[in-house]
Amino acid sequence: MTKYAVVDLEATSASHTSKIIQIGIAVVENGEIIETYQTDVNPHEPIDHHITMLTGITTAQAHSAPSFSAVLRKIDNILRGCVFVAHNVKFDYNLLARTFAQHGFRLTMPRVDTVELARVFFPTLEKYGLETLSRVLNLQHDRPHEALSDAYATARLLIKLQEKMSRLPKNVLAEIENHADNLIYETKLVILEQLPNAQRKHADMIKINNIATLKPFFSENKNLVKKNFRQNLKALKLDERPKQQEFVRLIKQGLAVQSASFIEAPTGIGKTYAYLLTLLGQGKQLILSVPTKILQDQIMLDLAPIFKGKFGVNFAKLLGTGNYISLEKFSKILYKRDEGKNYEIFKMKVLVWLTETMTGELDELSLSMTSPTYLNEIRHTGYVTDSLQHTEQDFWQLAQQKATNSQVIVVNHAYLTERIIDQTAFFSGKVLVVDEAQQLFSVLENAQQKSVKVLDELVKVNIHTSQLHKRLLESLTHQLSRRQLDIEKIRLDANELGLTAITDILSNPTDFVWLKNHVLTASPEDFLNFSALIPEKTKTFLIGATLSMSDKKPIFPELLGFSDYTFDSISQEVAANQQVFVATDSADLTKLSPYQYAHFLAQRIQELQKLEKPMVVLFTSHESLNLTAEVLLDAGVDFLKPEINSDASRIKKKFDERQNAILLGSKKFWEGVDFEHQDELILLITRLPFTVPDDILIRKYAKRFKNPFYDFSVPLATLQLKQAIGRVNRRQSQKSTVIILDKRLTGKTYAKKMVKNLRQTNRVDFATFTDIIRQTRNFLL
Repeated sequence: MTKYAVVDLEATSASHTSKIIQIGIAVVENGEIIETYQTDVNPHEPIDHHITMLTGITTAQAHSAPSFSAVLRKIDNILRGCVFVAHNVKFDYNLLARTFAQHGFRLTMPRVDTVELARVFFPTLEKYGLETLSRVLNLQHDRPHEALSDAYATARLLIKLQEKMSRLPKNVLAEIENHADNLIYETKLVILEQLPNAQRKHADMIKINNIATLKPFFSENKNLVKKNFRQNLKALKLDERPKQQEFVRLIKQGLAVQSASFIEAPTGIGKTYAYLLTLLGQGKQLILSVPTKILQDQIMLDLAPIFKGKFGVNFAKLLGTGNYISLEKFSKILYKRDEGKNYEIFKMKVLVWLTETMTGELDELSLSMTSPTYLNEIRHTGYVTDSLQHTEQDFWQLAQQKATNSQVIVVNHAYLTERIIDQTAFFSGKVLVVDEAQQLFSVLENAQQKSVKVLDELVKVNIHTSQLHKRLLESLTHQLSRRQLDIEKIRLDANELGLTAITDILSNPTDFVWLKNHVLTASPEDFLNFSALIPEKTKTFLIGATLSMSDKKPIFPELLGFSDYTFDSISQEVAANQQVFVATDSADLTKLSPYQYAHFLAQRIQELQKLEKPMVVLFTSHESLNLTAEVLLDAGVDFLKPEINSDASRIKKKFDERQNAILLGSKKFWEGVDFEHQDELILLITRLPFTVPDDILIRKYAKRFKNPFYDFSVPLATLQLKQAIGRVNRRQSQKSTVIILDKRLTGKTYAKKMVKNLRQTNRVDFATFTDIIRQTRNFLL
């Protein structure tokens, strides 16, 4: 068996002139660590303070250590006949080779990088630093940045990688080996060594060519939920709550009528258990729609196992087709070899992931070194026939089959809108429950918009065809650059040029049309009628904590197109486990530049950080978020921030895993992310969530109200504010402080209306920021 010398070096810096100050080596043979070695090394120069802080090695400690020349032969003897392994092998090998050369010796060894191997063989992890891998894989990494501890943890990682390779189907590992020349240096050697050990037989897998997936498992669906709600709670060892009992009564009452039932119910009363147990107790099959994929995952992770274990009820999750991998597409790209190193590594990690995933959801794959283009090339289109090679393994089709064998089908609002338009049979005989129904506004709006990338269309015009085409293109480009679009002129020019994608967008003269970031978008003048989409005889419950947009009448149902409905509201007591503060000394945004305002926010965040509690900071604009992030970065503050178009669930998972983390979030975190894991939490709201005056919703509803700002914008902003506050109050045992940094709540005429609404569910106090910190410390600690 090959001997691997796993090496870690601590150095005076990360530059090409750095000197070694500590060496750690762990020798691995036959899957075991057979030898270890560590020594400090005198660099004969002072050690920078930040290196001492990182490694714990002081200048005095290093100067009392032997020179490298004194330990060189010992190190050379250990390394002889071995393969050199390191976590980021380029740095460690080059530094050691340079140091050898300075002493007249030559280091020539095959090199293996465990970072690249980990990316391939642990394809779902978010980060591949040694500390992260040590925590996730239990690598016994007790003293980070001590050379032997780092080397020992890397050696343990190497052994785990070897073990995982040997457990893979032989045909899969052989296909991975075909792509492994793209790994750095001689990293491929580890795969080659394990290839003879890989297993040929896997009774739990389907193998077609060199792609292996787990066999689908379909458990029997039973519904043992009793009609008696109290008995069901007792079986789950849950206590009764008066508000929950009132909610159950409204669900039963709603079942007796065919019209849609709107129920406004506060958070923290156990309404999810209430509607699930009540409806399942009546023998109903449910389609449960929640706003986001994150909430879908929470239900599948937290509730589905409980209902399966206690009552035999199957839950199934459905997503849009593009969320699943297409094995047909992947199998076609697998055998191409000209896409570049990173793409080849991507193929390798997908091969490993396919042997592990139960869902085939692309969100499971790590985004590390993975371009969105790679993922887009293997997204499912929804096309499946028996003649295709991988039909038996098709994850999208398997998800549909699991749904037919389930009592509860969990979808998100976007998928609900897609299915409700296309397939009414899907809803036949089922009860539809739309939880957090207020989130339907933006989803329904997106569903009916049409858009086209203007630049993609303009490049299709051949200006060399005629002088007329050249003039028309110039005219069209000019029209599209104007602040006020002349829709008819743009449509005529596009039509003359044969740009049908643009003319289709502009075909309805009554549509709202706008151009943003070179994307031309059109939307009908009214909101999508959700009521008309629901199949006849489908009983629908629309539930949320904040459905009322007016004290006089429930406007929300009518905005969704409902005329025949019931609306019930359960009063909420003022939360005792949550504080809400409005800072009276906040900055006036109208008097500060965006960069000055970012400095103000960063300063407030750093002051709150001293309380050593997890913190969520919500922004209303990406620009403000990014500027504040830059200032925090310069100040050395560690924080989490989602990337553009990234899935909020990934960053939420990181936030839950870290202690006292800071998360900067924008729109997705206002609407569909619950922070239920933290016992104490700070929510900092930077601005009131008003929509901008030219927002499409404002433009549409301006026709419905005498004063759209007071009658629509203010209630909608209040609703969104209450939603955000509710995100950090998910259970009675959780404590949270909410701080609003917006002076408009202290003096504007509409502020009284907003504060009055907020005080229905929360105590709202006005105080200076210094006083808020003092009260927060007393409340949370």
